[in-house]
Amino acid sequence: MLVVVLMSLVLFTGPFSLILTSSLIRDISRKNKPVWVIRRLLVATISPLGISVELMFIFNQLPLAPKLLAIAGFALNAIALKREFLRNKPWALIFKPRRRDPNGPAGQS
Repeated sequence: MLVVVLMSLVLFTGPFSLILTSSLIRDISRKNKPVWVIRRLLVATISPLGISVELMFIFNQLPLAPKLLAIAGFALNAIALKREFLRNKPWALIFKPRRRDPNGPAGQS
């Protein structure tokens, strides 16, 4: 039973989070504040839960098929979290933030 629950988390958290962060669902939820808050809370809890189970699958000694499913689920959950909380920020700035110091050489003109 535990294996079924863990595999369902790996398989379904990523697509479910992507559906919740789609522009259609996001626009619908913006009209109603409680629905918007519930949708954000669902994404903020489901995606990290899925990511933690998927990382466990990736780093343990398992056959190739569950590892590939876990990698795909991890990617979908990461995309869903970015779409929800960092929608307008490019991927390059997330992983390699540029320091824009107004007192540094670039800020002195």
